[in-house]
Amino acid sequence: MGRIHQYRGEHVLVEFEAERCIHTGDCVRNLPEVFNPRRKGRWIHPDAADVRRIAEVCAQCPTGALRARSLDDGRLLDQPPGYNSIQIVPDGPLYIHARMRINDQVPPSYRVALCRCGASRAIPFCDGSHQQQMFEDNGRPAALPTPGKATRGELDIRSHRPGPLRISGPFLLIDGEGKARGHYDGLSFCCCGSSRMKPLCDGSHAAIKGPPARRP
Repeated sequence: MGRIHQYRGEHVLVEFEAERCIHTGDCVRNLPEVFNPRRKGRWIHPDAADVRRIAEVCAQCPTGALRARSLDDGRLLDQPPGYNSIQIVPDGPLYIHARMRINDQVPPSYRVALCRCGASRAIPFCDGSHQQQMFEDNGRPAALPTPGKATRGELDIRSHRPGPLRISGPFLLIDGEGKARGHYDGLSFCCCGSSRMKPLCDGSHAAIKGPPARRP
C-alpha cells in the first residue's frame, strides 16, 4: 500500500492513494466540482457535492485509488459487488471488481487494476507503465477454457514475479469490447507481457530473467 492522502470534508472523508492512480480521468469527468487537478493547492474538495454523489464516483474508480469513508466510523461508503468481475483493458491492465485477497492481504476497496505488461513498479498493481512500454493487446482472447456457472465467493489472487498471476474463485470475465465471455472459477493470467495467449499465461515468463527493461 502506498501513501494515502486524506481530504476531510464536513460530511465525508475522501482518500487518495497516488500509487494506484493511472489517470483514467473518470473522477474529473464525472464530478469536476470535487475532483479538479488544475486547482492550486488541494485538488479534492469534499464539500463541493453531496456525500452520496461523491461516494458513487469514488466507488467507480477502476483502480481503487479513490475511496470515500464515513466520518463517524471510518467505514467504506461502497457496497461489495453482487458478483465478481474481471475486465481486460485493451493495451492495459486487468480491472477487478470483487471481494478479494491479494497475496493474503485485503485491499482497501473492491476495485483494483493489476499489471499485465510486467513493467509496473508497484507489482501486482498497475502504475500506468503500459503506456510507456507501448504494451499491445486488444483484450479479445482468441481462445478461452470452457466457462462454468455463476457462483459467489471471494477471489484469492496470487502474483508471481515475473509470472503468472493466478486468480482463484468465481468471476465473470469481460473482454476488451465489454462483452461477457463467461463465468470462471479460476484462471492464470499473463503479467509479464510476453504470452502469446494473452490475457492468459502460456509459460513465457520462464524465459525472463528479472523485470523487463523499461523504455525511455
